[in-house]
Amino acid sequence: MGLGSLRNDVFLLAHDDNGRLIGSEPSVSAGLAGATLIDLLLHGRVAVVGGRLDVVDSATAGDDECDAALEAIAANTAPTGPRAWVSWISHGAYERTATALERAGAIRRTTTRRFGLLTVSRCIASNPDDMVRLRSRLRYALHSPDLPDAETAALCGLVRVLRLESALLLSMPTAELLLGLERMTGGNGTTVRQVTSAVETVITAATYR
Repeated sequence: MGLGSLRNDVFLLAHDDNGRLIGSEPSVSAGLAGATLIDLLLHGRVAVVGGRLDVVDSATAGDDECDAALEAIAANTAPTGPRAWVSWISHGAYERTATALERAGAIRRTTTRRFGLLTVSRCIASNPDDMVRLRSRLRYALHSPDLPDAETAALCGLVRVLRLESALLLSMPTAELLLGLERMTGGNGTTVRQVTSAVETVITAATYR
């Protein structure tokens, strides 16, 4: 999996088959920010040391969002942890990701008017097979007795905190599905869990603001 792939997976799962956003844009943006940081963690570009996020490999990542995050983290001199970075990167993350995926041909965007006044934007996967493969990957992980690979485990954690479980189209009780997603996160390292927790904290803070 390349840098940016986890973020793109989260974006696709955050929309139903008609392109409608599941949940709120600020929450999804926080998830996209967390996915960017986790991508960098899993590829050894950043590390959390003493609660501070630091760059350990500043080589160009080949992904605009990851490169921008790397540059910002490298330039930062304050002891800044995952929560602050999730909050900072989340600003505009939804639109940036949508634009990048549209340019890459992975999604197509449509705009309609509701009640003749309210503009509604939808993001539909250009290739339906992409969604089939993504859902199948997570379904397989949920039904396997073994823990998944690190990226799939991280995706399970983000799906859980973003409450995107309906995107998996599984006919099982929500509570059982959430427990299954939580079990899959057992494959996550400590730093990935810290970022996932930071995403959940940012979403909660925005909800009760």
